[in-house]
Amino acid sequence: MLLLIGATTGFAKDEFEVDANEENRRFFTMEWIDVVDDNNRKFVCGTKVSTFDYTGRKLVLKYYYIITNENKIVTRFDVNAVQASVLEMEPLKTEEFKINLHGAIIVKDGEDLLAGLKGLDKSYKGIGAQYNELDIIGNTELFKILYYGGYEIELYFIPHAPKIIPIAKNEIYTEGSEETLVRCILDLLDNQERKNIPKGEVFSENAYRTG
Repeated sequence: MLLLIGATTGFAKDEFEVDANEENRRFFTMEWIDVVDDNNRKFVCGTKVSTFDYTGRKLVLKYYYIITNENKIVTRFDVNAVQASVLEMEPLKTEEFKINLHGAIIVKDGEDLLAGLKGLDKSYKGIGAQYNELDIIGNTELFKILYYGGYEIELYFIPHAPKIIPIAKNEIYTEGSEETLVRCILDLLDNQERKNIPKGEVFSENAYRTG
C-alpha cells in the first residue's frame, strides 16, 4: 500500500493517496457485428464487446470492416464509455452520460493488439482508429480474439493513467460461433465487387448502425 500524506499549517487539510484494489463483479456481452445495406448485402462485419459493473460504468468496443461509399473496405476500431445512474427501479429508468476518453490499448499475453487515441473532433468523447490497408487474415483473427475474450483493456480516462479492465474468457463460445463472422466477411467481399454507388463518404453516424 502506498500512502502519501501532506500537512499544511493554518488549514485543516490532509492530502493522501492510497493504492487499494477492490474486487468488482463485471458483466460481459460478446457479439458479432453483422449489418446489411439497403440491398440486403453485408457492408459491416466485425466484433462488439460490452462490459459493465455495479458502478454503472459501461464500456463498449467495436472492431469491424465497413464498405465506404468509395467502395473501399476499411477497418475501424471504436471505444466508448458511459456512466449510468438508476433514477427509478420499477419500472427501471436510467440516465446515461458519455465519458470522455483519451486512449485505449487492447493487450493479450503482454502484446499490444489494438490501440486508439482521441481524435481532433472534441464533440466525440470516444476514441478510435481507422486502418485503410485490408488484411483479411490478420484482422479476421483479431475479430475472433476479441470475441473469445481473455485479454485486458488499458483504458485512459486521464492521459498517462491507465485503468486496467480485464475481459473474461467467453465461456459459452462454441466452434460454430465464428460461422456468422466468416459468412458475413465472404458476403461483404462479394458485395464490394458488385457495388455501384455514387461518390461520397460514409460518415461515422451512418457507420454506427451496429447497436
